[in-house]
Amino acid sequence: MVALHPILVVIAAGTLVCVFARAAMHKATDLTMFMHTMGGYRLLPAALLTPAALGLLVLEIAVILGLIVPATRPFAAGVALILLVIYAGAIALNLVRGNTHIDCGCGGAGQGLSWYLVARNGVLGMLCLVAMASLLPVEMTAIAWLSAAAGILSAILLFAGIEKLIDNWSWLQASNRTFEQHNHEGHD
Repeated sequence: MVALHPILVVIAAGTLVCVFARAAMHKATDLTMFMHTMGGYRLLPAALLTPAALGLLVLEIAVILGLIVPATRPFAAGVALILLVIYAGAIALNLVRGNTHIDCGCGGAGQGLSWYLVARNGVLGMLCLVAMASLLPVEMTAIAWLSAAAGILSAILLFAGIEKLIDNWSWLQASNRTFEQHNHEGHD
């Protein structure tokens, strides 16, 4: 296995903790809505939505806790990677089906399905691989911990900024279609 500087591993694991905490909080605060979202994916029978939603919530909380504890970090990062592959696969399958007008269920403000989400999960999967790495024997000083915290904050802000750009782009595309339909109807 590859050995990396601890700062890189801490940034990767910390970023994943934040992403999975957001997703778990979304599920925990409105499990019924999350089950409705899962139903929109049309991948499970209705009878399995509740146990699947609860199972995903438990797994996400376990991933969060496991990423925080150094001894369990590699295993937790592996579970996170599997979850991200499952999520990306479900999104991609629905995009291919043309089922794009459902919430992704990722957490936060509602967000429709897009290839961006599949790519985002791919990037997060790469962070899982970094979080799984063994550590070089380098001491983490106070400056190193501050650098890692700054890296985590930067990664989270970058993801939030990209999500907002994607949301705005989607809104702009929908507005343009509405304008073109209205403009076309006025010239008939």
